[in-house]
Amino acid sequence: MRFERVDFVAIEATQRTTWVFAVFTDAEGVATPVEITLGESSQRVAKSVSNAVARLGALEIDSESEIESALGLDRSVLRADRVMATAVSALRTAVVQIGAQRDQQSLTEALSGVGASSVELYANINRSLFATDRTPPAFGEVAERAARAGFRAFKCAPFDEVLLDAPSGPILETAGPGLDRVAAVRQAIGPDARLQVDCHNRFAPDDAIVIAEKLAELDVVWFEEPIRPARTPENLAWIAERVPMPLIAGENEYGADSFSELVSLGKVDVVMPDVKHCGGVTEAVRAGREAVSSGAGFSPHCPSGPISLLASGHVTAAVESAMPLEHAVYEVDWRSELLDPPERVQGGRLWLPEGPGLGAGLNEKVVTQRGQKVDV
Repeated sequence: MRFERVDFVAIEATQRTTWVFAVFTDAEGVATPVEITLGESSQRVAKSVSNAVARLGALEIDSESEIESALGLDRSVLRADRVMATAVSALRTAVVQIGAQRDQQSLTEALSGVGASSVELYANINRSLFATDRTPPAFGEVAERAARAGFRAFKCAPFDEVLLDAPSGPILETAGPGLDRVAAVRQAIGPDARLQVDCHNRFAPDDAIVIAEKLAELDVVWFEEPIRPARTPENLAWIAERVPMPLIAGENEYGADSFSELVSLGKVDVVMPDVKHCGGVTEAVRAGREAVSSGAGFSPHCPSGPISLLASGHVTAAVESAMPLEHAVYEVDWRSELLDPPERVQGGRLWLPEGPGLGAGLNEKVVTQRGQKVDV
């Protein structure tokens, strides 16, 4: 295949969330959308994608694995540069999705997986709460709403008061409001549901141990990124040996070999590649299969828009024994309309649409109403 052009659109979902998509078109007119959201850096990602497509020019691409070498990029560079990692991930995913459409395969099948009608989700309640308030009762109310909708696993990021790299007082005092939020979620979802906590890299290693012990009292079964893996990788194994629940990390990693290293060194129990940043859908599947074969868990990171969720759903379906996939619930009530056919999240599951590639695309009417073109 050969890239003919790429267009960009931004959809403002909330004051805190703007989804940005690149729509790639090949020389035969086959088009596919890929999410490239990276917060305030999304414009830089779009520029990098545009430049890369121009550099690739008339090059015929036989495999997405050629993208890195065709652009003259070393993996060490991509691991250090998240903007470029996101751009390359988008290009690689686009090649796979366009190939699947051409071959009349679902993305799951193109990833050598067995077709599935749906995959299980877990409800990330965190982002929806920025639009209301972040008191413990509010956490409990959103969790209860998700439970009524059929979700059986829930995640929150409760430690707002623990400021990254900022001096603080005794950790239990500083993190107390966060622990109260977790307790409210546990009360709302009952004793049998899975409760997961994302720490957003806010703790020093010693403090992470203290917090994990308190979370264990609330039957938390998932302890996500208490510290920055890239900054202090040697501390992950030390923490993993001392906390009473699985340690989860990897949302910022690039390349399947990075995830294999996390597992092989005993640093994490579950890896969570993000298709937007990890090298794309093929690299995510490879990371997942290698993790599962090593006895670790696999659950893609996806607090993102519906295109990213759908791609991640296909990735999840393609990896046997994958854990439930992340879904940021209740950010906006029109989210499902952004896809054609509409995104279907029902009974705590993402239902994969029939058809080649993703099986869905951006709804041009909704894009026109709610989006704006991104100029690069």
